[in-house]
Amino acid sequence: MTRKRPLEMAGGGYSHSPRPSWRSVVVMALSGAVMASAGCAGPLARVRLPASAITSAGIIPSAKPSPPALMTTRQEVLAALASYTTALVQAEHSRSGEVARELLRPHLAASRIDGLVQAMTAIWARYETFGGQDIRHVTSVIVVGRRAFVHDCDNTSGMSVVDIATGQIVPGSSGTPRANLVTCLDLVSGNWLVQFQLVEDVPCVP
Repeated sequence: MTRKRPLEMAGGGYSHSPRPSWRSVVVMALSGAVMASAGCAGPLARVRLPASAITSAGIIPSAKPSPPALMTTRQEVLAALASYTTALVQAEHSRSGEVARELLRPHLAASRIDGLVQAMTAIWARYETFGGQDIRHVTSVIVVGRRAFVHDCDNTSGMSVVDIATGQIVPGSSGTPRANLVTCLDLVSGNWLVQFQLVEDVPCVP
């Protein structure tokens, strides 16, 4: 469904259609809006997600990572996801499809880049941007061969879509206190690349 720019009202205000949160836009672009629930259909739904309680909890480190030779596989996966998240923010702030692609290429599967950049372009065309910051809580990391699943229970309530012209938060665009997210990464030529993200339709605890 095509979303329209805010319409100016007679009283000088604006009427906005509800906007998805930044995390929602990213997830929809990477997953095709497929929800990870028992009854969902489609190719992504056939990927069996490992149980999130297998490994201990942790938070993506913000400190400088250890030298690659000293990093465990779990640390490598988390470092790759942290780098992807940083590149994602930089790509959105660039407001340039060409620059966004270059920033995302080292961190995101090639087949997913165009879809994500198209989602960003749609936001830019509405003269909107994303503001705020989420609080990330990694609840588990499961590595199966050359594939890894990272389970998050994130607080995205501090993130929202912002109208550039007014600086105001677009109604209905804020995140949620507990976003249950699964990110899949594959080891490709020695690098962990984000393949897709899914929102699990079950409660989570940070």
